[in-house]
Amino acid sequence: DNGFSGEYGGFTRLTTLNAGTAYAQGWELSYQQQFTSLPGFLKGLGATMNFTALEAHGDFGTTGILQTRDVEGFVPRSGNASVFWRYRGFTSRVIVNHTGEYITEYVAGSPGRNRYLFSRTVLNVGVGYQWRPAVTFSVDVNNLTNAPQSAYRGIPEHMQFKLYGGATITAGVNGRF
Repeated sequence: DNGFSGEYGGFTRLTTLNAGTAYAQGWELSYQQQFTSLPGFLKGLGATMNFTALEAHGDFGTTGILQTRDVEGFVPRSGNASVFWRYRGFTSRVIVNHTGEYITEYVAGSPGRNRYLFSRTVLNVGVGYQWRPAVTFSVDVNNLTNAPQSAYRGIPEHMQFKLYGGATITAGVNGRF
């Protein structure tokens, strides 16, 4: 019985509900600099950085109060830093991405079953060349150091998995006509 005396088989029922009350607050710091005062080909050098720190609390539609550590998918700390260079059609970049520890599965009443991802820092690099105004070639390597993604249940000593996804190399040609 689908709640409609068996009628409307094959239909999808959608609904909405009030998800409770929650608060998220924090800081994001960001900096970007193009070093145009450097001589010659070095004037194409630049850097960017950002860092985010967040906290959360509320009932999120549940019966109790949840804190930052208990909110599924909420990443309280993250940051990026990159150094890039552009000169006469050539580009290059080195990007470091950090994601802090966060929960991916919350089991109410069983904190030992909660699943968390450990913090992870990934290094990405890329180069490119703009051959003509409408044609660009690029090669990017993501996760150059093969940083693993690791998870645990309840406490860090209860490792659930450690996944080495490897580096990914992407080459491309971008054309605008």
